[in-house]
Amino acid sequence: MIRVLVVDDSPICRELLIEQLERDGDIEVAGEAECGEQALDRIAALAPDVITLDIQMPGMGGLAAIEALMAHFPRPILVVTGLDPRERDLAVAATRRGALALASKAAYDDLLGSAHLRASVRRLAAIRVEARDPGERSDRPRVAWPTPAASNAVAIVAIGCSAGGPKALSELLDELPANLSACLAIANHLPADFVSAYARLLTTQHQFSVELASSPIEPEPGLIVLAPGGCDLVYVDGRLVGQPSRPDAIWCPRVDALFESLATAPGAHVGVILSGLGSDGTNGLAAMRAGHKLTIVQDQASAAVWGMPRAALGSAIEVLSTAAIPTVILRWLASRSPRRSP
Repeated sequence: MIRVLVVDDSPICRELLIEQLERDGDIEVAGEAECGEQALDRIAALAPDVITLDIQMPGMGGLAAIEALMAHFPRPILVVTGLDPRERDLAVAATRRGALALASKAAYDDLLGSAHLRASVRRLAAIRVEARDPGERSDRPRVAWPTPAASNAVAIVAIGCSAGGPKALSELLDELPANLSACLAIANHLPADFVSAYARLLTTQHQFSVELASSPIEPEPGLIVLAPGGCDLVYVDGRLVGQPSRPDAIWCPRVDALFESLATAPGAHVGVILSGLGSDGTNGLAAMRAGHKLTIVQDQASAAVWGMPRAALGSAIEVLSTAAIPTVILRWLASRSPRRSP
């Protein structure tokens, strides 16, 4: 039985969530809280496996509650929010504070939405969340960097992540310069409804331009490209394109789709896998390594969820802490990318 603490200031919303969560019989709502303060007071006694959290509450709001919970009582946190754009923006910001997943509030008769909610809780219940040291490094023998074929193509740093990944990605982007010589292509597992909010967050929090690949985009240095909601991001004929994801895909956008499209493409491209659930990106990273690209995975010490990095470990040339990844990317670009006239 999976035990859940439901945190929401609305009694009606709590009642609905409890009914939806307990519908299949394998999830038990161990307790409720109407604000962050109550959640902190009750979590030690309730010992839930997962916390569902509203983002806008009186008193200690969702963002502050996530920081306090992760500091004192680390648990997988699923942010459950409404359709208001302000709520969506705050929900995406919550993934930088430690929330591992996002879900939309489902109406009573929304069977698909409530099933997605329960599936998210089941996935998160398997995760053990612990405090991490981003500066800690893994001991690993050095592996020689590959030499990509000469090309004038703009290098693309392709980054895949899922649960726990947005926080690591934010730390990585903070350490990359505004005049970065590469284009950044990001495949972050997100519900389609949250992609626009994620693009807004990246635009306001970092020094790069951000575009959704609603139409083909020519890679440019210092540009971040995301897939539109419900689409994969792929590299086709020198451009980044959003393509509808497969109907049977568990994750969207698929990291494998992005990496595989870059594996044989000319250029000093980089594949990076950050914190996340599952094994998406494993096949793609192997293809990129075979194609003489630089392949990096986040190490266990700094990853909130080491599922995706661990699955791709065998294809990684570098296994690095969050703090070390930007330096290695910059060294690779300086030594492998073509020299351009000013």
